Amino acid sequence: MTAVVRVLSRAGVLVFLLLGLAVGTAAPASAHPTLLFTDPATDTAVPESPPVITLVFNEAVTIGPRTVTVLDSGGRPVPVGDATSARGGHVVSARPAGVLPAGTYVVRWQVTGADGDQVEEEFRFAVGTAISGAGTTGGQSIAWADAVLRWLLFAGVAVALGGVVGERFTASARAENPRLRPLRSWVAPATVVGLAGVTGLAAVLVADIGAVSNLWQGRVGQLLLAEAVGLVAALALSAVRGGRWCGWSVLPLGLVVVAEGLRSHANVAAPGWGALLTGVHLAAVAVWVGALVQVARAALAWRRERAAVRWVLAGYVRLALWVFVVVVATGTVTALLLVPLPTVLTTSYGQVLLIKLALVAVAAGLALSARLTLRLTLRRRERLVRVGTLARVESMVLVGVLAVSAVLVSTPPAGSQQPGPPPPHGPVVALGTLAGQVGVSAQASDGQLVVRLTTPRRGDYYAPKPTQDYTLSGQLTAQRESRAVEFRGCGEGCFMSTVDWRDGDNVLTLQAEASSWRGGTVSLLVPWSPQPGAEDLARAAAALRAVDRVTVYEAVTSDTGTGLPEPQRLDLTGEFFVSQEPYAAGTAPIAVRISRPGQPIRLALGYPAVFTNVQLTLDARGRISEETLTDDSHLVHRRFVYPDHG
Repeated sequence: MTAVVRVLSRAGVLVFLLLGLAVGTAAPASAHPTLLFTDPATDTAVPESPPVITLVFNEAVTIGPRTVTVLDSGGRPVPVGDATSARGGHVVSARPAGVLPAGTYVVRWQVTGADGDQVEEEFRFAVGTAISGAGTTGGQSIAWADAVLRWLLFAGVAVALGGVVGERFTASARAENPRLRPLRSWVAPATVVGLAGVTGLAAVLVADIGAVSNLWQGRVGQLLLAEAVGLVAALALSAVRGGRWCGWSVLPLGLVVVAEGLRSHANVAAPGWGALLTGVHLAAVAVWVGALVQVARAALAWRRERAAVRWVLAGYVRLALWVFVVVVATGTVTALLLVPLPTVLTTSYGQVLLIKLALVAVAAGLALSARLTLRLTLRRRERLVRVGTLARVESMVLVGVLAVSAVLVSTPPAGSQQPGPPPPHGPVVALGTLAGQVGVSAQASDGQLVVRLTTPRRGDYYAPKPTQDYTLSGQLTAQRESRAVEFRGCGEGCFMSTVDWRDGDNVLTLQAEASSWRGGTVSLLVPWSPQPGAEDLARAAAALRAVDRVTVYEAVTSDTGTGLPEPQRLDLTGEFFVSQEPYAAGTAPIAVRISRPGQPIRLALGYPAVFTNVQLTLDARGRISEETLTDDSHLVHRRFVYPDHG
């Protein structure tokens, strides 16, 4: 009997030891179910009310009547349907009973794991507002509003400046024949038209920068001011002379030409020489157009005085020859400076340039025809009528040349570099996501938002990346107020706006599109104001590096339109994982803490040089528990499970 007891006792001890060993060596991820990913993602925003809330676990779970509860920002329950499970119990879903208004929501979940223990936690997300208004286009697209206003400016300056020159011909004709009816000067009305164009351009600039007080601080605003001063001075001189011819008007109008030269694309490509080329080109075109308009008016008014018409036309024809040579020479050099020959047919700038060249050729042909007609005979009245008709048609074609020129200066040339955004002030929150297949990288700083859009590469990685046309529009919701975000371009795929960030959560909704890739609408949760996070990052990277084993659940997508990807499990050493990350050295160019007090620490990291943004969530021991990484073509979600988890 004693032996039997001893055997049973030893067996009991052995069973106890085996059970202890089994429990001690069980896979750490099986201790309790771990929430891997959610849709909407934790501490993020979505552009519209989600049709379903989805939770993905690392193991099968059992659901109950209170599996998913949703609370609004005031802590009030939001009606949701019964939870359902899929993928063998790994995925739990619940549908809101109605549309969730814009705001921040908390999801509390409660499930039972395979070991019978109940686990409950919570996460939050935000819903943005619908985007209103048209988007801003970046890249090589045409800014049509600027083009129309610039055409008013060019037309006004051309008729005024060229009119001053053309009035010399008519004045000399009247000196020979005082009986000729005087022509009313168009210098003053044309100057008013040009001033209207400058005023409109200034208004557009004020709308972009958000304050009139900032208008004169930038170079563009200062050049607009110089143009306005020149036009007002020309108008004043015309008023002093009672609308009669005044050669001094050339000087203030020349100030406008100089300002346009300094503002030009050519001056960006070749400072100094580019401004000179553009200024001379614009002055020559203005003289050509304005003088021709004045001559056409004289030919119509004095059509019964053949000698006077012949005098005016002969003077203009001699001038037009030299002006044409200057226009062609400066235009050709500027075109070669701005447009590489292979891009002439493939870019908006090159295509508009070809249209301008065609119109200039037509105008030159009309001018040549008028010159030949004038030389052949001046005896027959119908010949003079024909010359006058040719002059009027030529003037209309040249007005078209001015319109196309206005479009050209409102179109970034291929390979041009637009002025970048001003440097940020104060702390910077760097966030990233994918809108369909378009990478979105946003930097929020004091009073400013800069968004850069990117697309994946096709084919040879080392080949030049094709030019893209991007469009971006936005809406910002904070403290129950929503307003449109007005962007302006700052380079290819670069957009900036002035933004008044509110304390707390700011939901930024963006609609991003690219010419040859699928875009979409996304939302970013921008917490304000951030705190320094460099020390938190250094400690978190060191803590993860010191871990012998860590289980990483990873979900990667290159197109957010394809739905939530299937997570993959990776068992790695902390040292190996950290060595592959952009924060391997424990540093980042931009590192801030964006979590609220009392909540798990969340860090926003930015690596602007490589269009990469990382968001990290740290656990109670300062280790990384969640990571969201975005670059120009991927969105990566990771969940970390440590051996002591659960």
